[in-house]
Amino acid sequence: MPKITEGAVDNMTLEQKLDLLITLAGDDHDGANGKDRTLPPRLRHTKDVGALRPLNIRDLRVPGKGKVSLLRILMTNACSFNCHYCPMRRDRDMPRTLLKPEELVKIFLDAHRRGWCSGLFITTGIPGRPEKVMDDLIAVLELLRGRYAFAGYVHVKMVPGGQAAQVERLTALASRVSVNLEAPCGNSLVRIAPEKNLDTTLTGLRQARRLVRREQLERREGKPADPLRPGGASGMTMQFVVGATPDSDRTLLGKVTELYAGGGVHHAHFSAFRPIRDTPMESTPETPVLREQRLYQADYLLRQYGFGADEVVFDGTGNMPLGNDPKTTWALAHPERFPVEVRTAAYEELVRVPGIGPGSARRIVAERGTTVFRGLADLRKLGVVGTRAAGFLTLGGRRLQDVRWAEQLGFWGADDDTGKYHLTYGVSPGTFR
Repeated sequence: MPKITEGAVDNMTLEQKLDLLITLAGDDHDGANGKDRTLPPRLRHTKDVGALRPLNIRDLRVPGKGKVSLLRILMTNACSFNCHYCPMRRDRDMPRTLLKPEELVKIFLDAHRRGWCSGLFITTGIPGRPEKVMDDLIAVLELLRGRYAFAGYVHVKMVPGGQAAQVERLTALASRVSVNLEAPCGNSLVRIAPEKNLDTTLTGLRQARRLVRREQLERREGKPADPLRPGGASGMTMQFVVGATPDSDRTLLGKVTELYAGGGVHHAHFSAFRPIRDTPMESTPETPVLREQRLYQADYLLRQYGFGADEVVFDGTGNMPLGNDPKTTWALAHPERFPVEVRTAAYEELVRVPGIGPGSARRIVAERGTTVFRGLADLRKLGVVGTRAAGFLTLGGRRLQDVRWAEQLGFWGADDDTGKYHLTYGVSPGTFR
């Protein structure tokens, strides 16, 4: 492989960086006469797998830490399961690729050394026994934490069916553990993943959650954090495929609320279903991305705004209306709670106003004792989205806007897919979540 100077590396595109990282997975003396670096067969066609290629770099914004860049690695796109919706299903004819634990660690540490990423996210298909896959994931973590003393952020997607001792070891070494639940109930899961069992997945989730809660409790009681054994203290995440089953938003949020109540879970991921080519569900209509967005918004109301699951407004089918965000839908359904007086309302009242988030609500409460708010411009300086909040507020008894909320007119509503062309995709957007 030709020598690459640091200056050339700095000017690389993302595609060139990913190509270089895959090349670095090869042993130094695999080529002809033991001189050239040549990729093993399982890695020579990584570009042929399209969006399921092993590497992905994504920048995230984390509160209190600014921008965090994660190298997200799909250890393998090979899988023994035959889930009807999944692009990696066993019977789908596609190129398969695989990174061994040592190769994965080598790739990540080189990317980290070059400043391309600050943390690692690992996900994987499940080729063969889940216990073997868990062993490989643990091997990655043990190399990073033990041999190379990497003390940064590592997020691992746990596979269902691992042994209790494996779950304990994985959780001890990971900053965050995630579980792909796919569906909120077992009967629904069987429809899209007939070889999987939701109880098996939930058993692993509960085992990891107990360990995460114990670590979090011990830290609150004064135990110093050990960056090489973080114990999953960042909290767990879980993922659902939205629209692949008939489950309603009410059912999904009910399951999410149930799991939040047990503690240890930081947040949920929702992935709108996409019909994948060459799968049994390729003719099933895709789920509007707006539905995924509404679920995220409702989830945020449950976690950050003090809303209860019974306060989310659903239509007759148990789904949230797509025309407005869930907070606005709730506000319009409760006219008796509005308008809210900016100068006297409690934080709990302000945070329920559309266009006012927890941060802006806190700033209003903190500053109104020493500041006289004279109009909407003053509130905008505190982070209030004036166009959304004005119709729900009064200032000194005077309404800031007569119209509470205006919806754009269109030929079709947000729920209406009339005339929509049916697309099929090569991969789901949730592969690397």
